[in-house]
Amino acid sequence: MGELIRHYQLNDFDAVIDLWNQSLSRDCILPDTFQIKVLADSNFDPAGCLVAERDSQVVGFILGIIRKVPLENIGLQEELGWITVFFVDQRYRRQGIGQQLLNGVLEYFKKNKRKQVYVASYVPNYFFPGVDVEKYGEAVRFLQKNGFQEKMRVLGMGNQLQDMVTPEKARKKLNQLQERGIEIKGFEKKYTYELLSFLRREFPGDWAGNIVEKIKAGTGDQIVIAVKDQQVLGYCQFEGPHFGPFGVSEKLRGEGVGSLLFWYVVEMMKKRGYHFIWLAWTGGEAARFYREKGNLAQTRESSIMTKTLE
Repeated sequence: MGELIRHYQLNDFDAVIDLWNQSLSRDCILPDTFQIKVLADSNFDPAGCLVAERDSQVVGFILGIIRKVPLENIGLQEELGWITVFFVDQRYRRQGIGQQLLNGVLEYFKKNKRKQVYVASYVPNYFFPGVDVEKYGEAVRFLQKNGFQEKMRVLGMGNQLQDMVTPEKARKKLNQLQERGIEIKGFEKKYTYELLSFLRREFPGDWAGNIVEKIKAGTGDQIVIAVKDQQVLGYCQFEGPHFGPFGVSEKLRGEGVGSLLFWYVVEMMKKRGYHFIWLAWTGGEAARFYREKGNLAQTRESSIMTKTLE
């Protein structure tokens, strides 16, 4: 019996979430998260959100996104589209359902004049940085079959917090920086404009918007800043056991500020009773930093994949 491929509808809410949690066991989702990161996303369009139905049962799902609202300092990215998640009920795989869903969302992108499609790496509301090459290898092969190529590999990393202690070398470095007027401190409301200006200037994209959301949510106490002469020159944040992102001004790179921001957050997380620290998306020099400074180990490896549309 054939499938009905259609746009997402209100009554699909529970069925899609249930199937998501069955299909993506390493990346389960709560209804609140689906509400916030899918339905309340300003770029959400039911025309790019497709459901596969068989015998009145949801058996597949795919979410395609194009920007309708500009990303701060980036714009609309008129040539790009993103597939943020897709899955098919395990009982119905290898029956062409995934192909129909993919064809439908690619047609949506073409109608909207997209030239490049990325899988998973959409900001601000991505669910994972790419396709987990170990857990979802079947999805990697499916995308490769459809002309997607790997753009880059990124790592998830983590470590147990209980044995992580700020090294003496870092404490000495903190004293040296303080003598130069550089402070590492918890975020205070009076630094709001300076922090946002720093992020917009040195890290254009969704970081400033993320900070605005944290402030609105009353979680500004999860932000740490580096300050000199009342100017923010570095920042880091966390949310529960999730660490990052963090960044340092070019003026201070190589001075050990990043390491001190890292250890400040580690100490804050431990005091709040967290037992594990993890981050979803890193690679290259940043991954080396986490290995060397915090003894973080790789927890997963993901492939960011892309396809050029004709």
